[in-house]
Amino acid sequence: MENLPEIIRRHLVLMVIWFIPLGVFSQQEFIVYKVKGEPYLKINDSVQSVTKGSVIDEAATLIMKRDDELHYIDSKGDIYELYETGSFNYQALQKRTAFKENTSFMRNLFSYVWKELTYNMASRNNKSGVVYRGDALVLMRYPADSISIYSNNIRFEWEPIENKEKDYFFILREVNGDTKTVIGTPSTSLALTTDNILLRKGHDYEWTISETKYPDSKTRYYSFKLGTDDDFKTKAADIKQISLTLKKLGFTKAEIREAICQDYKICY
Repeated sequence: MENLPEIIRRHLVLMVIWFIPLGVFSQQEFIVYKVKGEPYLKINDSVQSVTKGSVIDEAATLIMKRDDELHYIDSKGDIYELYETGSFNYQALQKRTAFKENTSFMRNLFSYVWKELTYNMASRNNKSGVVYRGDALVLMRYPADSISIYSNNIRFEWEPIENKEKDYFFILREVNGDTKTVIGTPSTSLALTTDNILLRKGHDYEWTISETKYPDSKTRYYSFKLGTDDDFKTKAADIKQISLTLKKLGFTKAEIREAICQDYKICY
């Protein structure tokens, strides 16, 4: 369970951020963790599609159609399954029985995920209507920020800029090192291998996408650690426990790997 203290540390950091500027969500709200099909939420006179991170509160009614599936979590780290059709208000969802085979480790993880998704939603709401340009624009998609990667190949991916004709500049730099790489490309992805030149296992890196070769200090970088095989072995027990729980919840192998990457910050 080596990574659990790190999860709790992030959990506490998110709580501090949460209570100071972003106290707009209630600890009683549910957060959607996984969705299949096209369920939607009715909130007053509006209709919203449901995605991972969607908030279900007392004002919302969840509409489930045939073949829709939903998993949602609460602030305590309990996870709930819903495979039925019909309309479900907050009170109906609250009365459902949580997944009984949840462990204390998984509750800590789901509780951390609940706060992270809630914080991300609040951040997006606070930034709505704000237009970012130049080096303040965050385009990076994968690798996500602050993750560990255990792979010999990494595909960097980023969002496109509409009507862009000039190259994007991919910038990679080693943390606590002198290595910096700048590559211009018209594409929105770039594949690199751990060749012990640009990328070396056991080292920490930062990367960004810019519209210029020389971005200013406002540019945001995403960080990642390129883990060793020995590092991965220390995470094996935790990965196995997460995999077993998600498998019991009906997740496929691909969905389990994606969840571990997104929520446990280990990508392999």
